[in-house]
Amino acid sequence: MKAEFFILGVLHRADLHPYEIKRRLTNALVECYTDVDVGTLYYAVRQLAKSGDIAPRRSEKVARGGERTIYRITPKGKRRFQELLLERFGKEGSVAQTIYPALLFLHLAHLPAVAGLLRQRLRQTESDLAKVCAMKDQLRAVLGTGNRYLLDHLIAVRQLDRRWLRRLLTDVEANKVRDLKPAAIERLAAQAAGAKRHC
Repeated sequence: MKAEFFILGVLHRADLHPYEIKRRLTNALVECYTDVDVGTLYYAVRQLAKSGDIAPRRSEKVARGGERTIYRITPKGKRRFQELLLERFGKEGSVAQTIYPALLFLHLAHLPAVAGLLRQRLRQTESDLAKVCAMKDQLRAVLGTGNRYLLDHLIAVRQLDRRWLRRLLTDVEANKVRDLKPAAIERLAAQAAGAKRHC
C-alpha cells in the first residue's frame, strides 16, 4: 500500500516511467523516513495498471534498444489516492510513519477533511502526553534511571508532536498550503544527494 500511495501521488505531477517515479521520491528525501524498494515499486505499478488506477500513456525507445512505458493516473486512481491520503492522516502510529508521507501531497488533499483528522490526532497526542506525565508523577519516587530517561523521552516526543501538529493544523485551517514550485524541484534534486547521506 505504501508504494501504491507514492506512485499515485507522484503521477499527479506528470506522466512518468517507474524509474522516474523512484527518482522523484528519492529527490523528495522519502528515504529519510521510509523505504520504497525499486522491485516493490515496479510490482505496484503493474498492480495499479491492472486495477485501472493508472494506465499506459505511451512507450519510448531507450538507448539500449528496449522500450519503457510512461504511465498516467486515471480518474479512478485520483479517487483512490484521495482515500489513501486521508487514511494516512487518520492512521494510528508515529507521526513519521503516518503523516510524513502524506505531507508530500498535502497540496492535493481536501483540507477541511485533513483539518478534522489533525484535530483528532492533536487531541490524542494531548491525551497521551497527559497519561505519560501522570505516570511519571505517580512513579517518581520508585523510578530507576533508565525508566526516568524513557519517560522523559516519551514526554519530549509528545510535546514536540503537539507543537508540530498545532502549527500544521493552523496552516491547513488557514489554507496556507502550497506545492513545491517546479523550478525548486530540480534545485532540491541536486541537494538531495548530499542530504540523503545525513538522514
